[in-house]
Amino acid sequence: MATMRIALTGAAQPDGSAIARELDRHDVEVVPLDVGDSAQLAGTLSTVTHVVHARSLNEPGLAPAAYAEVNVHSTTTLLDACRQAELQQVVFLSTTETYGRRLPPWPVTESWVPRPVGPALQSRVAAERVARTYRRRVPLSILRPAPVIVNGEGSLMRVIRHFISRPRAALVGGGQAPVSVLAAADLGRAVWAMISQPEEAVDQVFHAASAHTTWRDLAVEACQLRGIEERFWNAPYGLARGLDACRLAGWVLPEPEGVDAYVTTTGSPHLIDDSRARVTLGYAPVLGVRAALAQALDIYRPSPNEEARVDAPD
Repeated sequence: MATMRIALTGAAQPDGSAIARELDRHDVEVVPLDVGDSAQLAGTLSTVTHVVHARSLNEPGLAPAAYAEVNVHSTTTLLDACRQAELQQVVFLSTTETYGRRLPPWPVTESWVPRPVGPALQSRVAAERVARTYRRRVPLSILRPAPVIVNGEGSLMRVIRHFISRPRAALVGGGQAPVSVLAAADLGRAVWAMISQPEEAVDQVFHAASAHTTWRDLAVEACQLRGIEERFWNAPYGLARGLDACRLAGWVLPEPEGVDAYVTTTGSPHLIDDSRARVTLGYAPVLGVRAALAQALDIYRPSPNEEARVDAPD
């Protein structure tokens, strides 16, 4: 019989399913939890020992109210219900992407002040602030993972798809900006490290990453895995900004996800210090950049343009 019953929100989402796969490797029972079902919510929480809140809305281009409903209101509803239950721990998933695009070139710690860009990430910050108000009433732990390579979707993989779909992809600033990434399997390992050591994790915030690399190395690895020739050109930061300002960047940079976001993201560092989780919790990632990309690209179904590039004669 399982020693823990863990309620998991967002179990059908990529991050949630990655967490569920890791938890299934241990002596636990994972119970999907729908925060929107008030009848199920109270009943499920009365039968579980832990809650992992992984549900979030990050799809670009939606109304701010949609993000607030899923990310903020659902968090409030869940934690209100958790307050009435006898739980050993609640793990809340945030993201280091809430730090914004003006990070220094050295690894930032959990004390870094969020500067979110856009309504989706602004709502994620608001949700974390809501969660923090429950710390005296709920045994709360907060995990801020680095950008997750979990499947073919997500902000990070949109950029990777740009690298492998263009005949000659642009690398802003030569792709030298450092970036921390997290493999899907390691996201689950980080959550398990927090659950298995509640005395160290409760009332604490932790980063998690699998590897620290550069955008150029990510691009090279992705192309090698897909058997595509590595052909990039250096878009100096000023030139990329100028193209963006003149609305000409669509010729060389990805559309319509947001040229400005691409220029700033790939031209600026996003380097995370996850030593606290490694030292305090014993968190140890098992996948590097290549293995994480290999898993994601196996799941991702290539577009016809990508297939044409792979099959085209030399």
